[in-house]
Amino acid sequence: MRYKWKTLAAVAFGTYVATMDMSIVNIALPTLSCEFNVSPDTIIWATLISSLVATGLTLTAGRAGDLFGRKRVYVLGWVIFTTGMAVAAFVQSIEQLIAARAFQSIGSAMAIGNSNAIVAEGFPDAERGRALGTTGAVVGAGLMSGPILGGLILDVFDWRAIFYLRIPIGLIAMMLALVIVREQGRRSSDRHFDLFGAVTLFVALAATLLAVNRGQSWGWSSPQVLGLLATGALSLAAFIAIEARDASPIISLALFRIRTFAASVLCLILNFLGQAAVTFLMPFYLIQVRGYSTAQAGLVIGILPAMMLALSSYSGYLSDRYRFRYQVPIGLACCSLGLLSLATLQPETPMTLIMLRLALVGVGSAIFMSPNSSMIMSSVPRSRFGTASASVATARNIGNAAGLALAGTVLVSVASAAAGISGVRADQLPSQALLDGIHAGFLVGAGISCFAILAALLSHDASRPAEHAPATVDRQPVRTSSR
Repeated sequence: MRYKWKTLAAVAFGTYVATMDMSIVNIALPTLSCEFNVSPDTIIWATLISSLVATGLTLTAGRAGDLFGRKRVYVLGWVIFTTGMAVAAFVQSIEQLIAARAFQSIGSAMAIGNSNAIVAEGFPDAERGRALGTTGAVVGAGLMSGPILGGLILDVFDWRAIFYLRIPIGLIAMMLALVIVREQGRRSSDRHFDLFGAVTLFVALAATLLAVNRGQSWGWSSPQVLGLLATGALSLAAFIAIEARDASPIISLALFRIRTFAASVLCLILNFLGQAAVTFLMPFYLIQVRGYSTAQAGLVIGILPAMMLALSSYSGYLSDRYRFRYQVPIGLACCSLGLLSLATLQPETPMTLIMLRLALVGVGSAIFMSPNSSMIMSSVPRSRFGTASASVATARNIGNAAGLALAGTVLVSVASAAAGISGVRADQLPSQALLDGIHAGFLVGAGISCFAILAALLSHDASRPAEHAPATVDRQPVRTSSR
């Protein structure tokens, strides 16, 4: 096998393991709540901490790969990730588990933040879309299969097996990277790392993500949520001020003057924001309205990542070969139509039609993801591939987290109003009221996906190769910080 295909296989394997980890623990939360005798509001931190740390550090990890070598940062990420899994398997308290998950997520951010950059560096521009399409499909498969595999493990073993059974997989991912991947990234003597920018970026993303995630539980007007949002806004303002003055920023503000980069990242956020409605709402429809088991619901929802896995690589191949400028908006249009069709689900809708609706969303995602990721990577200089790669992962995490919170808010608000009651959990609402909330959630998701189409149309005039990216990306025309 040629180097590029071996690299793609190694990184795809690692990407699947890392993204699966983001969702595999969710299925064990009730078990963990009983094991450690803590409330659901406490046990949720076993998964919430992973989202906060991974989202807050991914961009920093990508920049570290640009400066110090992508293979070095990627492999170190797998060392940390696997060590964190080993520690999590032997913890004795919920506090220890949360700490182990936080440590593990540092490694996940380092690996995910550099994965697309390693693949993009290994492939020529003419084949990059197909390669990135494969990694995009693997991301979808990992996120969706986590709860299914976690449920199967819990049926046979105890909750600790979710961690210790995956230690060999983490070691394999690390060894594949060590043996196959070549070192990439900047090799200059100037390796100044923007520490203050990294800290303010982490605080901004983590505080905002926490506020969005906990808004429904704590109340959107509660002092905690408002304080977190204010902290996020102030930290973001400080981050922008630091980046405008630093000679080697975490993310160059000049990147956002590249229309392809800015619009494609926005498309990615909006796509995942709208598509999160499927992840959140379909289990309520299938389990609460239709009466299916958790396993059955998981298999039905699995049609979406299955379509992504089957078609993303081919979509990338078509993008590389024909450069069809409307492939991204067409994919987003399919997602919007799929979400809109899900808003018409009824208690008696045949299973075949349910799966066709989900398949349409999956096909649209496959059409969209490959060329959109390729446009992001191709719009920046190679010296910024790590930053661009991390931008993809960060946009995905932000969109997914905000989308889940939005879908939950719409579902509870509309269903409670329809039932004339408030202050109860979604699974305690009458089926018809719950269905009204599900319809509203999918309509909102479809509307957001339509906005993503508009953002995609804005990016077409700037689909130029990386070598034509503005020179100010790496040499900002601003004064250098005295730090």
